[in-house]
Amino acid sequence: MIIACKNLMLDLKAPASKSAYHRELIVNFVLGARGDYLNIRKDDNDDVIATKRCLAELSAASETGDDDIILPANESGSTLRFMIPLALALKGSPERKMVFTTKGRLVERPVEDLASCLAPFGVTIEKDLEKRTVTAAGFLMAGNYTIDGSVSSQYISGLLMALSNFNKPSTVTVTGEMSSIHYIELTVSVLRKYGIEVTREGNVFTVPGRAGIAVPSGRFTVEGDWSNGAFLLCLGSLMKNGGAMITGLDTESVQGDRAITGFLEGLGVEVDTEDGAVSVMGPDGEPPVDEIEMSCNDIPDIVPYMAVTGAFKAKKTILTGTKRLRVKESDRASAVCEMLAACGIKTELEEDSITVYGAVRSDIPEEISLTSSNDHRMAMAAVLCAAGTGRKVQIDDISCLSKSFPEFKTIIENGMAIL
Repeated sequence: MIIACKNLMLDLKAPASKSAYHRELIVNFVLGARGDYLNIRKDDNDDVIATKRCLAELSAASETGDDDIILPANESGSTLRFMIPLALALKGSPERKMVFTTKGRLVERPVEDLASCLAPFGVTIEKDLEKRTVTAAGFLMAGNYTIDGSVSSQYISGLLMALSNFNKPSTVTVTGEMSSIHYIELTVSVLRKYGIEVTREGNVFTVPGRAGIAVPSGRFTVEGDWSNGAFLLCLGSLMKNGGAMITGLDTESVQGDRAITGFLEGLGVEVDTEDGAVSVMGPDGEPPVDEIEMSCNDIPDIVPYMAVTGAFKAKKTILTGTKRLRVKESDRASAVCEMLAACGIKTELEEDSITVYGAVRSDIPEEISLTSSNDHRMAMAAVLCAAGTGRKVQIDDISCLSKSFPEFKTIIENGMAIL
């Protein structure tokens, strides 16, 4: 597929936050909600569909027994890491196994810290790389858990939601650096919405017993997604003679990816947050900034967008705290550097940082071929490259967009040239 960005003003509503949607579904399920909230909707992305299908399988399984429960996690890391403790808390038993089927790189992504956390309670988690399955056995109970938080915040969020199933209180003690703290705050926020007041003292989270908590209706709204909103705002900032006006984004959200507004402002982009919308305009001849540096430890999902946008708006962009990009749907750290190299832009990749030497260039190739690496974030980064270079860009595959932003393929078809 060849994409050439036109001069246009994007006027869009941000899609529902995938992160919030996962949590709403799970907390409603844990608290016994009824209704059609597990039905799959036409605008659901692949990751949310995976969570809905796993919850449906748990709902259909008997309370006890020795029949394995097959749970289709697909390519969703959130689904897998949330659902392992949840499945063990709701339907675990010594005789049965929770078998998560996976696709793509998911089976290769780390779960070792979660396995170490649960091992003292008799839980085992094993991978079968040939069958592409992750199998958990045992059961989760109220108690005091200790886990390393430096690899993924999803371990902690999964435990907090699973432990809210019990009448007795539990604690989760986090060791090491607590990565992506904003995602943990989002989990705590959703639990609080339903009356479960998780408290934190230092690195210890306390989950209260659920006695007296009302059964929710299963009807809820999901706030707009700042991860995809960040992409759209970056795209608008690069769209010559264009821009973007995105509604549905809560500027007070606990979603960490709203930090994109500060990053864009650091690049000299004027960000307008009036009238219920977040708006940016494309370049108007302003000179690039000399240098921008930002820590990305809590916002890894939007690093590819920041790297590409920085390439066209700063002479030097330094993004630190990027090591976890290597264990996403692709090795995003390497992938974005390779993508920018194909656009004639020099980068330096270190273990925990990416440096981009960009700004206006005269040696951008006339024909650019990029790969999405079967990764939705990298497919969107390739679209940003088309906008930034002003060239026609060949992208090998954008079907992976269905993982988080299925509507964007239609947006491309309606607002950009596909040749």
